Order: sequence, then structure tokens, then C-alpha cells
Amino acid sequence: MRICHIGLNHKTAPVELRERLAVPESEIADILQQCVEEPAIREASLLSTCNRVEMTVVTHDPDAAIATVHEWFAHKAGMDMTLVSEHLYSHTAEAAVRHLFAVASGLDSLVLGEPQILGQVKTSYEHALAAGTAGHVLHRLYQSTFAAAKRARSETEIGKQAVNISSCAVELARHIFGDLGGKTVLLIGAGEMAELAARHLRANGCSDILVANRTLARAEKLAVEFNGHALTMEQLPEYLDAADIVLSSTGATTFVLLPDIVGSAMKKRRNRPMFLVDIAVPRDIDPRIAEIDGVYLYDIDDLQQVVQGNVEHRQQEAEQARKILAEEEAAFFGWLKSLETIPLIRSIQQQQEQRRVEELEKALRYMKDFEPAQLEAVERFSKALMKRYLHPTLQTLKTLPDDIEGDLLMGAATRLFGLDSPATRHLHAVPAAKGKNERSPG
Repeated sequence: MRICHIGLNHKTAPVELRERLAVPESEIADILQQCVEEPAIREASLLSTCNRVEMTVVTHDPDAAIATVHEWFAHKAGMDMTLVSEHLYSHTAEAAVRHLFAVASGLDSLVLGEPQILGQVKTSYEHALAAGTAGHVLHRLYQSTFAAAKRARSETEIGKQAVNISSCAVELARHIFGDLGGKTVLLIGAGEMAELAARHLRANGCSDILVANRTLARAEKLAVEFNGHALTMEQLPEYLDAADIVLSSTGATTFVLLPDIVGSAMKKRRNRPMFLVDIAVPRDIDPRIAEIDGVYLYDIDDLQQVVQGNVEHRQQEAEQARKILAEEEAAFFGWLKSLETIPLIRSIQQQQEQRRVEELEKALRYMKDFEPAQLEAVERFSKALMKRYLHPTLQTLKTLPDDIEGDLLMGAATRLFGLDSPATRHLHAVPAAKGKNERSPG
């Protein structure tokens, strides 16, 4: 079995492509179930955030599985395969696990060490469990991932004082306005990002906070926490001109702010500058708004220049974190290889034990005058001889590398011990994956 990890992120694809590929939570189950219906894919999970869309699959045919996932990306983006593939990375075996560990630990994030990604990875696993597409391998992989990420964060300072996307947006606002004291903020969306932004903005002196959300009760809850005011989305045109800073982070699939609405607001403001940050993927704010005089519009990719500052210490911690992840990776692959080698080892042991007993029974015909102690000695001798004979082979199988060399050695052992015939193949076969309605999370 092989693990493959295929996807794209903020390093390989612009926000215009990432927003085409963003997957609403309501669609994830159907996508995963369609994936495992493909012959090459046994298990699957999907991670979709503002900075990345990635799929992790378990397969016996990595090339076919990767090709299948590439086709899904192209279909989802509504683009030619060649145009999408140039933005995709495909990792297999150790590289796939190493990448997932790094993602969950915040080592592959736009903001090095950011904590939110671990929760997003956990959510992707929960979606796979709910869809019935996480079997034995993915279950163990994600448990190892969470353990590795926990160690990386607890044994290093990778997450200490880590900036996040919301704090980067606030830093950009300071570049535009200088002092944020007395500025009015409009948050569009009332999720985790909006809450983090509100804390940073309030800490930097913003006096008035408006919260607009599709669900008014959610907006009211956040507004009360920061002594702000709640709005419905329909009220945006009425209050937009009051905002000096707008930060949008909804889950909408279409633009929330359009040029005519912002243009009208700017006339009311008499062209006093307005700073807008769109950290949603798909984007909430129509990019044409950037052409309006006095408007400073930034999207999530623009935040990268802010992120580059103050990361030297965290880079040092990241190197230490990678060593920890390597230890967890080795432990996981020891377990994964055992899934294939243990059945083969047991088959060899059972086969040779059967042959030992058969040959011993033949020999006993000539030992009718032997005393019980002598017979016991012969029994011990036959077992010891078999054990010594099998030891090099079994020891090699227990420590196989998870690559083509390991596959070749397993194939050779299977052939040499005659376990590849139809009559014996069932003895060492890896159990087939259950149907999608029968899959077990563990």
C-alpha cells in the first residue's frame, strides 16, 4: 500500500486558481465517496483552506491514483489538465507523510507556525470519517499526524508568538494609516478569522467595530464581545462609508462587495482612504474595486510580504521541529510496512512449520526405540534448525524499506517460498478494503 498526497497551495498557485478549487464542506463527502469508487483509490481525505487544497489517498497503484486526482483538480477548476497540473505537487510514501506532518505542524503555512491549520487538518479527517472513506491506514496516519504536530509545538517554540493572517492584515493597515487609534472597522463574516482580527484591531486602538454576517445572531455575539454593532449583509451599503478598515472572511461563493457599493461609499467619505483586506477563498471582494480612487485592496496573497518579517527565530525552531517529525514519520512507516510484511512472515512460518512436522513424522518411523527424552531432543533440534534457517529471511522482511527495493524483496520471498500459487496466495494477501458503506475508521 502507498500513501499519496496531491494538491496545491499558496506557494504553487495564485488565489485566482485556489478559489476555483475551494470546496464547500457540504460537497466534501460526495467528492470523497466518488474518489474511493475509483479502482486505484482505497481511502481518501480532502483538506480545503484559503491557502491550500490537498487530497490524501491510500492506493496500491500510485501512478493511477495520482492521475485520477489530477483529473479531479482539472474538472473542479474547469480548466485544461496541463494548465492545472503545473501548479500541483504529488508526493508518495515518505514524502507524502512528511508533507502532511509539516502542514499540520504549521511548517508549510503562509504564516510559519500558525496554529489554525492543525484544527483544519483535524476537520478534514473528521470529514473522511463521516464520509466513510477513512480506513485503517488513514486512521493511523492522522493519529500519527496529530501526535507529531503536538510534539513539534510542545517541544519547540515554533508556535510561540506566531503571527497569523489576521495579525498580518492589521500590520498592513498600520502601513496605510500609521496610527489606528480612532479608526472604525467593519468585519464581514463572524468566524474565527474575524474574531482574531477584532482582537488585533482593538489592541491597536480601533475604537468602533461593526460586524456584518449572514446570520445576525452570530454577528451580535461577536459584536457584544467587542462592544461593537451587528449588521445584516443587506445593511452593508448603508453603513460601509463609516468604515476605515474592512476585513472580509466569509464562506460565500460569490462576491460580497461589488464596485458600485464601494464607489457609493467612497463618495460619501469624500475619498477619505478605505483599507480593505480580503482573506477569503473564494474571494469576497471584487478585485475591480482596487481601481477606485482612495481604496487600498489586498487579498490573501498580498499578505506574504508582511509574513516575511520577523521569522528568523521561528525558522531555527522549524529545523528542530522537522527532526521531531522525522522520528514520528519513521515510527509510522514501521507500522505501515508491517501491514504487508506481517501476513507474509506468518505465511512463511506456517508453511515451514507444517513441513517441519511432516518431515519429523517421517523421521519418527525410524525412531520407534527412542526414549521420550530422545524424541524431545529431536523435536527441539528440528525447531531450532528451522528457526536458524528462517532467521535471515524473516529479519530482512521485518526491516524492509518502504520503496521499490522493499517491494522487490517481498516479491522474491513470496516466489522463493512458493507462496504465489493460487492455492497459497490467500495466506499472505492483504485484506481488501471494505465497501464505502462498510468502511471502518479504525
